[in-house]
Amino acid sequence: MKAISSYLYGFSAASKSFRMITLIYLSYLFIALLVAVPFFGLFQSVAGNRMLPDDLLKGFDATALRELLSGGGKVFSYYIQAFWPWVFVFLLLQVYLNGGILAWISNPRGKFSGALFHRSGRKYFWRFLKLTLYFAIIHLIIALIVYLPYALITGSKTGLTDEQIIRPLIVCVSVHLVILVFIFLLADFTKARIFEQDSSKVFKSIFKCLKITIKRFFPFYFLGLLLGILPVLLFVGFYLIRSALVVDSTGLIIIIFVLQQIMVYARVFLRTWRLAGTYHYYLGISSGS
Repeated sequence: MKAISSYLYGFSAASKSFRMITLIYLSYLFIALLVAVPFFGLFQSVAGNRMLPDDLLKGFDATALRELLSGGGKVFSYYIQAFWPWVFVFLLLQVYLNGGILAWISNPRGKFSGALFHRSGRKYFWRFLKLTLYFAIIHLIIALIVYLPYALITGSKTGLTDEQIIRPLIVCVSVHLVILVFIFLLADFTKARIFEQDSSKVFKSIFKCLKITIKRFFPFYFLGLLLGILPVLLFVGFYLIRSALVVDSTGLIIIIFVLQQIMVYARVFLRTWRLAGTYHYYLGISSGS
């Protein structure tokens, strides 16, 4: 079955990609440090010699947080305004990485080449940026279709019970998640086609890929489910571990930091796995095998 063979291929390609995965992880860490170091310096200067950091380490403390914000609220607001450009840079980095990852997974048996990685990232950057913008619009349209009727119906009625509000919302969220599995994989499938065909017609590629995947909906969707299981389990596992730990010491802070870095690294591994699996699935369909 193509879905299973593509899933296994994705794992094999990702397991041979640790040099590339480490490079991507270090780029994430560099951006995170550029943002975090000034913030913690600001946090420390605003807190001064007070015991606010210790209070906040014990858990959410509204009083301590209000005291901290009252002492440096304006300063924090300036920092937050300066933070948004870095969010934009990080999003652009995600787009840039797609070309490099695809260049590597298309032939993961040779020695990793940073020059080839960056050359492919530059070559496909604008195409994948347009693709990202198109899919952002698609996500917005889907969200409106799923949630707007719910918002209009519940907003126009008064005296609804919690059950009458929550149950339809759960249905909407469930429907949305089912659709998202297909949409996210369709985006990766389109990236694979643009890369393999060296196509600059992004909008046309989306429709061609949509037509192909609808014809093979069930195996394609099954692949999406397979590729989505581990990221969800990773998130749930980290959430459960994080919620079970009360960060009240330097040692636990270090443990949480290490766990966060492991999670980031694992997410890069899973991203490589996902793109490699989708790319292999595209090749299998296009070759007719």
